Amino acid sequence: MSEVTNEATIKAWGDVPLEQAEQFGDEGDTTRQYMLNPALFALLGDVNGQHILDAGCGQGYLCRLLAKRGATMTGIEPAETWYVYAQKREQAEPLGIQYLQADLSTWSPTPEAFEAVVANMVLMDIPDYLPALLNCVTALKQGGRLIFSLLHPCFEESGSAWTSKGYVEVREYFQVRTVPQGYGHFIHRPLSTYFNSVIQAGCTIQQVIEPQLDHDVAHRLRAERYAHVPGYIVIEAVKR
Repeated sequence: MSEVTNEATIKAWGDVPLEQAEQFGDEGDTTRQYMLNPALFALLGDVNGQHILDAGCGQGYLCRLLAKRGATMTGIEPAETWYVYAQKREQAEPLGIQYLQADLSTWSPTPEAFEAVVANMVLMDIPDYLPALLNCVTALKQGGRLIFSLLHPCFEESGSAWTSKGYVEVREYFQVRTVPQGYGHFIHRPLSTYFNSVIQAGCTIQQVIEPQLDHDVAHRLRAERYAHVPGYIVIEAVKR
């Protein structure tokens, strides 16, 4: 695997124009609106009165949605553009959200501070992901829930390829490798790497969701692949 550091990844995301954060939307992009958010909300259930950490919160859309459902939210984001936008929104519409600018891998969490930690499409973007994961678990109370989503490592080929081929091609699944994306890279790791890391960190896996688009919605969005083959996976684990 070519060497990609946390610092380089944070810089790449920090160089994104502020307009990109503004255009991300109050409910996130299409993927989040139609696939990830419903899965996350189903797993979290009633969040009223809970202290929740949004680990790698980006521009803060999920923090805001959960705060409006009654949660006390903390968001951590290392990249300047996204952190600045999140702070800007909190100043314009105060919801009591605390934002911290920090690298999850080097952050020093207060132990057992949260009932739930959500890492939404984050861990695969962190080169030094294991310390980040361990920090998230440290921040959880006993019996607290770690909920994280990923590009599905088994089916990472872009949805646009489905249009011409009608299937998803899998290559070099076992090889840990960096993959260029719109900003920076993500790191492909086998699914077992994440499962085993979570178990070894002291958690028990409870549920796994592979979000599927309704066929009519998929047709309307021109995203038929996601009605047939999952592009994302959402995992819930409980701290023992």
